[in-house]
Amino acid sequence: MNKYSKLAKNTSIFFIANFGSKILTFLLVRFYTEMLSPAEYGIIDLLSTTASLAFPIVTLCITEAALRFSIDDTDNRGKILTNGLLITMLGNLAFVLTTPIFLQIELFAENVVWLYALTLSNSLYAIITHFSRGIGKTKLFAGAGLLHTVLQIGLNLLLLVAFPLGIKGYLIASVLANLLSSAFVFICGRLGTYIIRNIDKKYLRLMLVYSIPLIPNSVFWWMMQSANRYIITYAISETANGLYAVANKIPTLITTISGIFFQAWQISSVEEAESEQKSHFYTKVFQALSMVLILATSFLMVVLQPVYRLLTEASYYEGWTCTPFLLCAMVYSCYSSFLGTNYVAMKKTNGVFFTTILGAVVNMGLNVLLIGPMGIEGTALATCTAFFVTWVARIIGTRQFVKIRYAVVTFWIPSALIVAQAALLTFGVHSILVQCAFFVVVLLLYTKEIVRYLRIGWQWLAHKRK
Repeated sequence: MNKYSKLAKNTSIFFIANFGSKILTFLLVRFYTEMLSPAEYGIIDLLSTTASLAFPIVTLCITEAALRFSIDDTDNRGKILTNGLLITMLGNLAFVLTTPIFLQIELFAENVVWLYALTLSNSLYAIITHFSRGIGKTKLFAGAGLLHTVLQIGLNLLLLVAFPLGIKGYLIASVLANLLSSAFVFICGRLGTYIIRNIDKKYLRLMLVYSIPLIPNSVFWWMMQSANRYIITYAISETANGLYAVANKIPTLITTISGIFFQAWQISSVEEAESEQKSHFYTKVFQALSMVLILATSFLMVVLQPVYRLLTEASYYEGWTCTPFLLCAMVYSCYSSFLGTNYVAMKKTNGVFFTTILGAVVNMGLNVLLIGPMGIEGTALATCTAFFVTWVARIIGTRQFVKIRYAVVTFWIPSALIVAQAALLTFGVHSILVQCAFFVVVLLLYTKEIVRYLRIGWQWLAHKRK
């Protein structure tokens, strides 16, 4: 199986298992906005955001080491999983010591137990699923994602409708979905057979040398994606944060598409790290990825307003104008993540760290400058700019590993067009006809590429039939 076929196979497995469930989650935005007020949604978002910040610090990013090392070090997989679980549990125990701090913060005082439960369950789910993916159990990993979504939806229906527990119901559902999905992978994957009694300190140090530089990167990446939630909450209100959180739901379609792909790409990028043809391989893959992302983003700009009305309760609608730049931000985030795999594959994690710091500084600085005059739309613009800066920095920084070619007609011009679509929607030109015109132009620019990929797909299907 060649490298393209393997990447396509793994991507298709993750796509089949995850995309339908992710769409269900997206469609339930309407349900959540009906059951929870903007202020309640804002509190939930703040707790989830804080748990996301705690995760890399508590786990020392050992989950990334578990994935990277388990792919090619088949002789030490027992050490990898055992070390990963040890660090995960010790880190979460240490996190509990911060209780006096969170009890002094009004927004967290009533829900501090759920913050710890979210962080612990997220950590266990991550270490177990990352390891299962690293040892080649891709179908099991994909099944876990499907099960997680089904549990999350089912438990939310139970705890928000049948037993209307509000915020606590949503949090209980999240924790149980993490724990039950982790148990499923651990049992079905027979991961218990990898657990060893003795800790190999030398190998643990090797894993930590790889993972610890990723901590500041993860923290600063979190700052670019999530720190603005605190700024919005304290500079404006919890309700404004709730509006912003819901406005971010449609852009998650972009990260859903790319996230499914990156699950497979992370494996391929490691396997091709030493290949002499990797620049050609990376360029071809990036061209296909960017085409899908740009077309999807341009189309979402067209349907944004009617879809937003359909998916959200009326009290949330005013937040839609910050969605266009958040869509662009997610595209640049995907580009940055794609290039970031170069650093990971080559085990040069310091490059990930420095480029992310740059983006985080830009994000925080622009948030402070723009949130006053522009409100949550300013936050969206700041986030978009920060991810763009990070991506450009990684273009420069990864040239020593791989050189990706960016075509003018099939990359730079379509990229500029989706930014123009976002600017028009955000700053007052809300005509769907204008957006349709932009989408048609983008589509025409990609006509040759679309025909070529369709021809390749048709030839592949014909070959399979034989």
